[in-house]
Amino acid sequence: MIRFVLNRLLAAIPTLLIIAALSFFLMRLAPGGPFDGERALDPAIAANLRRIYRLDLSLPNQFMLYLESLMRGDFGPSLHWRDFTVNELFAKALPVSLRLGGAALILAFGLGLPLGLIAAAGPRTLVARFAGVFMLLALVIPPFVVAPLLQLAFGLDLKILPVGGWEEGAWRHQILPVLTLSLPLTAAIAGLTRAAMRDHLAEPHIRTLRAFGLPAKTIYGHALRGALVPVVAYLGLAAANVLTGSMVVETIFGLPGMGRYFVDAALGRDYTVVMGAVIIVACLVVGFNLLADLIAAWLDPRISHE
Repeated sequence: MIRFVLNRLLAAIPTLLIIAALSFFLMRLAPGGPFDGERALDPAIAANLRRIYRLDLSLPNQFMLYLESLMRGDFGPSLHWRDFTVNELFAKALPVSLRLGGAALILAFGLGLPLGLIAAAGPRTLVARFAGVFMLLALVIPPFVVAPLLQLAFGLDLKILPVGGWEEGAWRHQILPVLTLSLPLTAAIAGLTRAAMRDHLAEPHIRTLRAFGLPAKTIYGHALRGALVPVVAYLGLAAANVLTGSMVVETIFGLPGMGRYFVDAALGRDYTVVMGAVIIVACLVVGFNLLADLIAAWLDPRISHE
């Protein structure tokens, strides 16, 4: 198991370097710049700003300097919010996104898993049919449609929940964003659980257990252990995206999370904020994938020997 973890960590280093290099050079080569606006700056002021932020150096030199500061855990100064560093911006934004994403993940897993199990156990029951319709709707209706519908229903018509804002993390302000984030996740987890449980319940060793007359609880326990492997693998990928905040959801609800900063930075060519967001998301993807692999290897030890 230790070799399994070390191999994954070593493989993550070149992966992160490639992601950093690609995002750095793509951002720099894209049209426009951080100091381009509706009113052109005086050339002397623009040149001075480029010198201060070292944008006058060659791209390879800029990249090496960025890697050096990255090794120290310093994402550099923001080019748009000029009184703040990227670390200071993310120190405020990341907890908001982690709080929303964590709640959405817990809600999605808590609803999706039992829904998938019920649908797998009795595919012709009313609950299974309801689950099928729910999964279809939740997957095909995008968050930018779901969010305004929830705001209209619960915020404007019923007037029981706020339509946006954060208010220092008041729980009433988190309900609609968490619901919006969790709906597609719930549907995906329920669908994966249903399909995986059906496959495992049809395997020969499960039929043998049934032939020996073992209780249904024991049989479902054996099948569930194998069925959780694809669900955990999916959660590893989905967790990083959700925990760093959905850009659409944070923008619609006016939440001060990572997604909102990323959108503003991308539109304003704030290189350092965009790079910082990409690096953090990449690290979270690697970390959650490793965690998902470890859980999958615990559920099915054959995975760690492959």
